[in-house]
Amino acid sequence: MSYRQKRMTACLLAGLLLTTALPGNALAAEQKGEQAEKIQQELNGVDKELQDTLKNMQDLEAELSQGMKENEKMKREIAALEQRIEKHREKLKERVKVMYQKGDVSFWEVLFKATDFSDFLERLQLLSMIVEQDQDLIKQLRTDQAKLKTAKEQLDAQQKERRTRQETLRKAEQDLQAKAKNLKGDLAAALAAPAEDQHVVEQAYQSYTGPQFIPAAGGNGSYAWPVPSSFTISSGYGMRGSEFHKGIDITAPIGTPFVAVADGVVVQAGSASGYGHWIVIDHGNGVTSVYGHMYGNGILVSTGQTVRQGQVIGTTGNDGYSTGPHLHLSMQSGGAYVNPMAFLQ
Repeated sequence: MSYRQKRMTACLLAGLLLTTALPGNALAAEQKGEQAEKIQQELNGVDKELQDTLKNMQDLEAELSQGMKENEKMKREIAALEQRIEKHREKLKERVKVMYQKGDVSFWEVLFKATDFSDFLERLQLLSMIVEQDQDLIKQLRTDQAKLKTAKEQLDAQQKERRTRQETLRKAEQDLQAKAKNLKGDLAAALAAPAEDQHVVEQAYQSYTGPQFIPAAGGNGSYAWPVPSSFTISSGYGMRGSEFHKGIDITAPIGTPFVAVADGVVVQAGSASGYGHWIVIDHGNGVTSVYGHMYGNGILVSTGQTVRQGQVIGTTGNDGYSTGPHLHLSMQSGGAYVNPMAFLQ
């Protein structure tokens, strides 16, 4: 039997033993992952709604700013109207003063002082024009007063409506912020590692004394297998339901050491969305390896550190969007995800 056949047989047996021995844990892990996914979906919806609300608030603030400019413009128009009203009043007073500067004189008295019929007609026409102009001035005065009142009412209504909208959006923002905070707490609780998981990883972390190397078991590839004690792949590279799985998942108990697949430099080592925590190693020539789902204290290297092939860089966990203890391994070549098995086989 070839090495490849032996390894495949070992993978099948390990998978069968894991399924038989840990059905309860696997089911609980799957339920945990589903619960976390549902909470994350709801949180995404709340975040989108919050962003829409904040966008509406920004639009309203711009509208309020524009409204303030319009407010100032309306105030200037109101002041101009008041000046026109006052000017009309002064003109009317001046006309009355000219007509009656010698005392109270009736309309007919002005006409009867005409020297001849032509003078009488001129006086009549002049008095008619004065009366008509006075009436136009009074009419314009009333129109201006009506405009002034309407402008004030419109201004008050606009300001009131804007304040109401602003208060409504502020209340919506507060409610969404509170809801998002609660959901984040629920998500953290759903993704929290059980006490026994943390205990196992803590023991592995405490027992770690420095760089360790696990020799590769041989094979056809130039890259070392990342989990020397386990060859069980629970999820391969490619389509997984409606999503594309960009790596392989290698099943292993929590706290199992895993190694760097090749020499390189650590470019990321810490928390990562979805992965819980991850390690990213640059191997040069455009090749990068990504290791995910370990707990924080399961990371045994730091950013900027140079590592060698086979060096222990962390221990497996069940953090992030995970349905059971495993190591997720992704490989990139030239910035694009590729099947890791092409490097490991």
